[in-house]
Amino acid sequence: MPAEIRTCFLPVLSQPEEFSGSVAVILDILRASSTMTYALNSGAEAVIPCQEIDEARELADQLRSAGEQVLLGGERKGIQIEGFDLDNSPARYPADVVQDRKIVFTTSNGTRALKRAIQARRILIGAFLNLDALLKILKASDGLIYLVCAGTDGVVTGEDCLCAGAIASELVEQCEQDLVLDDSTRIVIDHYRTQIQQPDGLLQGVRASLGGRNLIRRGFEEDIQLCCQRGLISQVPEFDHQTGLITFSAG
Repeated sequence: MPAEIRTCFLPVLSQPEEFSGSVAVILDILRASSTMTYALNSGAEAVIPCQEIDEARELADQLRSAGEQVLLGGERKGIQIEGFDLDNSPARYPADVVQDRKIVFTTSNGTRALKRAIQARRILIGAFLNLDALLKILKASDGLIYLVCAGTDGVVTGEDCLCAGAIASELVEQCEQDLVLDDSTRIVIDHYRTQIQQPDGLLQGVRASLGGRNLIRRGFEEDIQLCCQRGLISQVPEFDHQTGLITFSAG
C-alpha cells in the first residue's frame, strides 16, 4: 500500500528530482489525459508524447519513413495544430480513426507535465474516465504517490485539482493504514468533497473551472461531458521509460 500522497498544483512548482522513486499520476483532465486514455481504449497502438511541435513532426516523419502507421495529434491554445491530423478532443479518436496506429502527441500542458515528472519510478495517466482502474493500481503500489496537475499555461486549474482530490480522497478511504498527506493534497481533498455535495457537483465544478470555461468558449462543451464520465474505461495508460511509448499498463 502507498505510504504518502503529494499533490503538485503545477509542474513547475516541483523540481524534477522530487519525483524520483515515486508513482507519478499525470492529470490534464481537459483534455490530454482523457484523450490519451480514450485513444488507447479505441485501439491505438501507442501514444508517443512530445514536448514541442517540431519534435512531433520530425518523429512522425521518421516513423512513417520506417513504414509505421502514424497520426499527429495535439493542440496549442486548445486549437488543432496546423498540418496535424487530430486535435486534443477525445471524441476525435474513435476506433475507425486510430485503430492500430501510433499517435505522436503534443499539447500545451499535459505532455509537458509528463516530461517534468520523467524521473518518477512509474508514470501513469489519470482521468475521471479511468478513475476506478487507476485507484486499483495506486492502492497496490508502495511508497510515494505524486499527483501532478498540468494546469493551463502556468495557471492552476480546478478540473485537475478535482481529479487529484477524487484520487486522494478515495485512497484515504480505501487504504487500511494512515497516509501521509501534504497540505496541497489536503486542499484538493476538501475541494473535491465540497464540490460533490452539490447537484451534478463534479460536472458543474469542471464546467466552472478555467479549463471548462476555455472549452465552452471555443465550442468544445461536449468534451466536458465526455471527460467527466467516471469509470468509462477500465485500463490505465502508462509511460515506458525505455521505449518512450504510452500504452495500457499491465497492472
